[in-house]
Amino acid sequence: MKKITLLLVLIMSSLVYGQNTGSISGLLFDKQYDEPLAFANVLIKGTTKGTTSDFDGNYELSGLSSGSYTIIFTFVGYKNQEHTVSVVNGKVTKLDINMEPTAASLDEVVVRVSTKKESVTALLTEQKKAVEIKTAIGAEELAAKAVSDAGAATLKVTGVNKTEGSSSIYVRGLGDRYNGTTLNGLPLPSNDPTNKNIDLSLFSSGIIRSVGISKAFSSYMSLDVAGANIDVLSKETTEKSFLKIGVSTGVNTQSTLKRFQRIDGTNFVGVNTDTQHNIRNLADYNFDTSFTPENGLAAPNSSLSLNAGRRFKLTDESNLSFFLVGSFSNKHEFRDGFKNNVIGVDANGLALVGTAYDNAETFIYNASKMLMGNVAYKINSNHKVSYNHLFVHSNTQSIQDFVGTTTEIGRSDTDNRLVNDVLQKETQNRLFVNQILSSHKFGEGIDLNSGLAYSAIFSDEPDRRRNSFIIDIDNNTTRLSQNAVRDNGRFYGNLFEDNVAGRLDVVKYLGGDRSENKGKVTLGYNGFVADRKYDGIFFDHNLSDPRNSFVTGNLDAIFNQENLTNGVFGIETPRGRNANDPETYLPLFYDGTKNTHAAFIDATYNFGDKFTANVGLRAEDVKMQVSWNTSIGLPGFSAQGNIDLDRQYFLPAFNLKYKLNDKINFRGSGSVTYTYPQFKEIAPFPYEEINSRVTGNPALLPSDNYNAELKFEMFPNKTELLSVGVFGKLIQNAINRLEAPSAVENDFTFENVGDATVLGLELEGRLDLVSIVSDDDDKSQNLSLGGNATLMHTELEFTNTDRFNLTNDSSQLEGASPLTINADLSYKFNLNDRVTTSTLVFNYQSDKVYTIGANFKENIVEKAVPLLDFVFKHSFNEKLSLKFNAKNILNPRFERFRDVPQELTRSSYRKGTTLSVGVNYSL
Repeated sequence: MKKITLLLVLIMSSLVYGQNTGSISGLLFDKQYDEPLAFANVLIKGTTKGTTSDFDGNYELSGLSSGSYTIIFTFVGYKNQEHTVSVVNGKVTKLDINMEPTAASLDEVVVRVSTKKESVTALLTEQKKAVEIKTAIGAEELAAKAVSDAGAATLKVTGVNKTEGSSSIYVRGLGDRYNGTTLNGLPLPSNDPTNKNIDLSLFSSGIIRSVGISKAFSSYMSLDVAGANIDVLSKETTEKSFLKIGVSTGVNTQSTLKRFQRIDGTNFVGVNTDTQHNIRNLADYNFDTSFTPENGLAAPNSSLSLNAGRRFKLTDESNLSFFLVGSFSNKHEFRDGFKNNVIGVDANGLALVGTAYDNAETFIYNASKMLMGNVAYKINSNHKVSYNHLFVHSNTQSIQDFVGTTTEIGRSDTDNRLVNDVLQKETQNRLFVNQILSSHKFGEGIDLNSGLAYSAIFSDEPDRRRNSFIIDIDNNTTRLSQNAVRDNGRFYGNLFEDNVAGRLDVVKYLGGDRSENKGKVTLGYNGFVADRKYDGIFFDHNLSDPRNSFVTGNLDAIFNQENLTNGVFGIETPRGRNANDPETYLPLFYDGTKNTHAAFIDATYNFGDKFTANVGLRAEDVKMQVSWNTSIGLPGFSAQGNIDLDRQYFLPAFNLKYKLNDKINFRGSGSVTYTYPQFKEIAPFPYEEINSRVTGNPALLPSDNYNAELKFEMFPNKTELLSVGVFGKLIQNAINRLEAPSAVENDFTFENVGDATVLGLELEGRLDLVSIVSDDDDKSQNLSLGGNATLMHTELEFTNTDRFNLTNDSSQLEGASPLTINADLSYKFNLNDRVTTSTLVFNYQSDKVYTIGANFKENIVEKAVPLLDFVFKHSFNEKLSLKFNAKNILNPRFERFRDVPQELTRSSYRKGTTLSVGVNYSL
């Protein structure tokens, strides 16, 4: 009883005391960068009583008696400020402060703020404050997880996975055609004629400030999406002057210092200046390269990078900065496995197999160069103009050397022969991006932002070589095969696309300045014009009598001018073999144009301190034309023709946020979007590989998408996050890749097969398991655990079966993994300037559909695979650091199988484990 009485007395005393005291609270804001200022000092003058601003810039001084107080606000690199306020008992006195950097220490302040913008803390702050549902990964996290490029960065985000062997990512089960990619908010062209989006692996981590992924949509962004919009923000100079050099080398357990085949005519640095053919007469053999690959040893992988920057102070408020980064990297990869065309099973449950390559070797060499320059002119804290130039050059060389049997050769016990198919490919991409960006603040309530970009992509596939052999084991002989017209020959493909993109928006803040307002209204325009030209030509080498074409290791002994003149073989194109007819040399081609013009209105309003709503409406006019002249005629379409798609859209979107307290948010979003088919998916152009072909479908129509999401977020502290989200999508006229009925094995195309529904649950967490800081702040330890998981159910109901005989009535959506898990465990030790970081990174994707089955063949499924990487980094001081990576430690098999009860495997290979070590030095 006495204890209860004492407790009541204490409670009553505290209540009385609370009524007899007051408090001061407010928000500290960085005036220069228009964001909260965390960890600034707040002190009552003449006393030792004080505090610091928190993660969001908030501070509070409580338990103050009534009276007048002088408050001192300080932060390194900022002007000290003193303000006198009066405190009233039982009241909270509000005092918000805009902190300004001092002219003398402006450069130091810029360093601190820019680092913050790339850190986990800064990006979590942005995620917490935003009305929209979005996620970003910054440069700090990229380094900790050994992420080398933007493509790998996206795989660390909840709900994102990738199809092995492809540059395309899948977001919530939606592939390339359902996503969008921008650089600094402006759209980019694709470097690959098979994709809508550019290969994100072209953007090395050296140029990335952050990669943002928006899976819920707003009216200010392009709404030709259903999965996500991925925005890469490029770096700018944040230091007065710097020069950084990085070198690394690495080995792969399956390729380094082992037998490796290279294409004749290629080079180590991956630059090919001879991307056009020289054939003007089919009677002249004007090919300079050999069909015979070069054999040697794979050298260790290597990379070199150079970063430099300089910031010039012009006045107390203005500066001019320059940033330049260049890099070169190369890597060797060897895949050893098998590839079988398993069609299904017979009545006895036995596998029905077409061509079966029991020995499938693939040699891949990649060399890439990147150069980015940035010039930024900060006129003052309200006006800024910048120019970005990006040049990326990537070259990938691959040789597929497959040995096996077909239904005609080597399948019986008495036929002791094998088929050997060899495909040599080189793809060279050159991307040029030029951007002018500007931001302006007028007075306390109006912003004007604009951007203009011109981009160009050159994608060349010069001198692709294909040969087919028959190996007679009994006689120990090898000769050329001629089962099909394309068994032996060369191909040249060239793509050029240029893009012009622009954006302009005006922002009006409601009821106050930018730091304290009731909301904002944005009016804007986005425009995007794309023009693509693609052509390709086959030079098929047809032997008059392949039975006499014995090969002793040198194919030049057969394919040369003398044998062409003597009729041992002839050359023809898809247009024929008449050397005197100009149309014989006319390439197969398609041209595509797409013009998109959009206007939008977007409004955000704060209904008190708790509830914020964002609503918008976007009007888009989209016109797309594709014309073609190829050798393929499809039902209802001739080999020469064109299509026009013309749509107008009025697309609403909303985002709702309820702030329960400073640590917990509830969010909701909804939107209507669309998906246009890609140029390549429409044009009936044949893209051929060994024993497979992909052709477009001119009958494709756009999809209509309806998206909804609910999310709960908790931010326990500045580096921690817990979130749970549910989402749903309805996609009408969903576009999917399917296996078309054809006499050609593995013949793929695209079709609006029906309507798809997607339901999913996302879980994400980032926790500090251990966090220890010494009293003098020169020593700290941190053990953190991060992870996310996506559970998803997709169902694709087939309603359009007129053109293709689909095997089933429904299927999972192409590329949709029912379960995706990403996790990382990181330990960081800091002692003065010496920092050591170790991180384990894990990824798992469950089975997912690769291709929809047709003509009584079941789906092709990509098998589940676990991936594990390890990263170690040690900084000896501010100048020198060492980094060690181990990637693909588990070295799993990457497999695809036919979706029958026996799960008959169609392809399987391993990639090996890659180990690398690198050194970075700052001058």
